[in-house]
Amino acid sequence: MRLKTPIRMREQGFSLIEMLVALAILGLVGVAFALALQAALRAEDITGERVTSENLARAQLEEIRNQGFLSSYTSSVPVPQGYAIAIDTQPFCTPEPCTPDGNLQMNTVTVSRGGRTLVRIEDLKAGR
Repeated sequence: MRLKTPIRMREQGFSLIEMLVALAILGLVGVAFALALQAALRAEDITGERVTSENLARAQLEEIRNQGFLSSYTSSVPVPQGYAIAIDTQPFCTPEPCTPDGNLQMNTVTVSRGGRTLVRIEDLKAGR
């Protein structure tokens, strides 16, 4: 029969403190992973919203370019639910003194969602 030495008894398993430390480290890694995943998903939502709003604004400006020279324009592109398009048309004039010749206009397309302005694009249009 072999005698158990104190060293041999310590090698039989893990102590409670070692298990608790291992679980705490594993928990911290899990929380860090969950936070990183949440940040990535939020970034994806923001990027998708930005791309959608820029595409809406550019599509609306293209529609304005294809129309005749008018004093005001209405939204003519399909707008996804939750988004809104506003179009502002102003005569464009050269710097001081401001004398609009009626042949140039500044069209501003603003896309918003939930009351927040996402993108605002300005474009000049010439009357032909």
